[in-house]
Amino acid sequence: MSVTDSMVTAVIFIATIYWFLDSVLNIFFSNRYNLVAELFGPHLYDIYLRVVVLCLFIIIGSHAQSIISKLKKTQQQLDESEQLWRCLVATAPDSIMTVDRKGIVRFTNRDLSPHTAAVTVGRSFYQSLPIKYRDLARECIEGVFQTGEPESFEVHTGHHRSSKWYTYRIGALKLNGQVIAATIISSDTTEFKRAEELVRYKELFDNVAEGVFLFRPNGNFIESNDRILENTGYTKKEFLKLNVAQIVETDQVALLENILAKVKADKEARFELNIKAKNGRLVPNEINCRFVYYLGKPCFLCVARDITETKMLQNRLIRSERLAATGQLAASIAHEINSPLQGITALLTVITASHRQDEELIKKLELIKKAFTSIRNTVKNLIDLNRPGNEAKQPMNVNQVIENTLTLIRSHLKKNQVNIDLNLAAETADITGSPQQIGQVIMNLVNNAVESISGASSAGPDLTTGANGEIRIDTVDQDNAVVITVRDNGPGIAAKHLEHIFDPFFTRKKPMGMGVGLSICHGIIEAHGGSISAANAPGGGAMITLRLPHPPLE
Repeated sequence: MSVTDSMVTAVIFIATIYWFLDSVLNIFFSNRYNLVAELFGPHLYDIYLRVVVLCLFIIIGSHAQSIISKLKKTQQQLDESEQLWRCLVATAPDSIMTVDRKGIVRFTNRDLSPHTAAVTVGRSFYQSLPIKYRDLARECIEGVFQTGEPESFEVHTGHHRSSKWYTYRIGALKLNGQVIAATIISSDTTEFKRAEELVRYKELFDNVAEGVFLFRPNGNFIESNDRILENTGYTKKEFLKLNVAQIVETDQVALLENILAKVKADKEARFELNIKAKNGRLVPNEINCRFVYYLGKPCFLCVARDITETKMLQNRLIRSERLAATGQLAASIAHEINSPLQGITALLTVITASHRQDEELIKKLELIKKAFTSIRNTVKNLIDLNRPGNEAKQPMNVNQVIENTLTLIRSHLKKNQVNIDLNLAAETADITGSPQQIGQVIMNLVNNAVESISGASSAGPDLTTGANGEIRIDTVDQDNAVVITVRDNGPGIAAKHLEHIFDPFFTRKKPMGMGVGLSICHGIIEAHGGSISAANAPGGGAMITLRLPHPPLE
């Protein structure tokens, strides 16, 4: 409490006591008693009255001065608050305005395109909005005036990369409980919306079943999903440090550059590409590539689908068609070959019967007969390319067939200085099949391995350099099947030949090679319900893997 207020309080207290005492005395003396006159004398009564009046003037004046000072101080505080408020509004990042019931702008801290702030005041707020949002804005503002509760709505302008999002929040200005105006705060929420979209797209991106990756026009990766990381074997950190040329087969880098130039021009392209995994394995992929903008910058968006299984099925289909064509060709020429052979064989029989006493001639005739028999068997093998497995199938033991077959070619192996390492570990090696045909497959694979080791495939039949040559044959039980692996320590198979090694008439051997041995093997194994594949062993050399199923349990 101030000094002036204390003085006023003290005077009022004394005056109250004086009035109380004077009133009591006048009651008893019939209003003839004057307390001041009795105490101080009648001549001082007039002075007393003047002093009292003067004191009242002084007190009232001091109190009035105190009230005026307080009013000035309050006004100064109000002016400072208003100045601070206007400064805050002027520097606020959002647009702030007030509108009346009709939507007329009464105040704004920003220009509302295409008008300045000064011109905007007095104009309709709705005219600053796109036409399709005006009814929504009018509904929200009228709702604030009716209920006093805040409202909000969003406005989307532009399109594609130039689009903008704005959020309008509307609140009520009240006086004596009545809404007299509406305050509208407009915020640019474009970045927030883009962040929301990025989060949503990121979730979709990471859950796509195919491999997805983005890279700049210079080839540097900027984003990838988990599937492409699984397919290539890289971690996210490792992958994003790579360039697209580093995960593409070397021979296809120039092709990729040409394709990307086409994508940039046409905006989209679909093509096949071999993606190189971290361990060097090449995985065929079908790529759907688009030229897009990501975070405002150009880039290539690729969706990669592993088509290894599709390629295998296509190769099998092509191989089957080739085998069928080969069989048809063989059937068409078999008659032309067999008819003369039968006539020559009959003639040889007659000559043999007529010259039994000439032993030397008989031996030569027998050699000729064997040669004709070999020709007939070759023609039969050609015919069987498209229908292998005519022999009756029976229960057989794979390990036993392998041992029996190797017994027949021991001398051939010894001559070429090639050792056989057997590891027949399959405990359940029983299958249903043709022992003759499975033996033919094993013999063919071993002979091919010997030729590869000895150099016959490239240097001719007279150059045998098979010293320390080795062929390893393994059998194991795996997933209800017998797996046979024939591995050699030769030069291996060129990558470009791996896809064609089972094709009919494909050969890497000497010029006289027919190229039908592995095709026949492929047909035999498929006729037994199995599979055959070729690869290069990790330590060098070729590796052929056979898979023959066990018979179903009864």
